[in-house]
Order: sequence, then structure tokens, then C-alpha cells
Amino acid sequence: MLHLSVVICSLLFSFAAQADVYKWVDADGKTHFGDKVPESANVETLNLPSTPRSSSQLDVSPQEIKQRQQKMLDVFEDSRNAKNAKLAEKLAERKERLRETCNKSASIMSTVRTGSLYTTNKDGSRNYLPESERETVEKRVAQSFKQNCR
Repeated sequence: MLHLSVVICSLLFSFAAQADVYKWVDADGKTHFGDKVPESANVETLNLPSTPRSSSQLDVSPQEIKQRQQKMLDVFEDSRNAKNAKLAEKLAERKERLRETCNKSASIMSTVRTGSLYTTNKDGSRNYLPESERETVEKRVAQSFKQNCR
């Protein structure tokens, strides 16, 4: 009787051990795998073949093992390619913003070198900076341009 109950329990536990595997990408572009579905994510169910529990149950040919390994490698490769594409996109955006900032800085530097600097008062009149302050501003703008744009 004890032997029968042990066999029944082991069969029940073996069926409960199989679960689906899910894959999803979070807001930061990181790929996750898990056995529980997150609430707010685009989830892909991976149909992985069940794995034998022991070597005595190993009825899988070497070709099938290679196919499984290749499938996992493909999943990881796709994940890595998606991550690299997202990083390349962010880098391109940063380079574009830097280029725009450098163009604006060059325009400001040209204005500082050639014209008088002033601030506009509330009544619309201009308050011109003295020459000593203009030179200080010109040096700061030139230094910033040199650090960030050349």
C-alpha cells in the first residue's frame, strides 16, 4: 500500500513540474524569461520541448539535442540583436542632439565675437554688457565649444 501511494505521488508531482516558459521585453529593453506572465507586457510563449528528468529517460537523439540548443541560441541571439539595435538607436539620437547643440553653440559663438551682448529689460529697452563681461562670456562659450564640439 505504501509503495502504491509513493508511485501515485511521484506521478502527480511529475505532471505538476511542467510549466510554460514566457519571454517578454521590459520598458528598458531588457529581455526576461519566466514561468509567470507579467501584467503589462507583450508576452511570447516559448514552446520548448520537455526535458527528461534522468539519464535513464533520455530518449533524445543527438540531432534533437543540437536542434534544441540551436533554438535557444537563436532566441538569445534575437534578444541580443534587439538590445544592440536599441542601443544603436539611442547612440544615433545622442549624436544628433550633440550635432544640433554644436551648431547652436557655433552660432552663439559667432554672435558673441561679432556683436554686442545685451539683455532685454521688461520695458523692452536693452542693457548692454560692458566689454570686460563680454570677453568673459566669449571665453566661456569658446571653452564649452572646444570641449564638446571639436
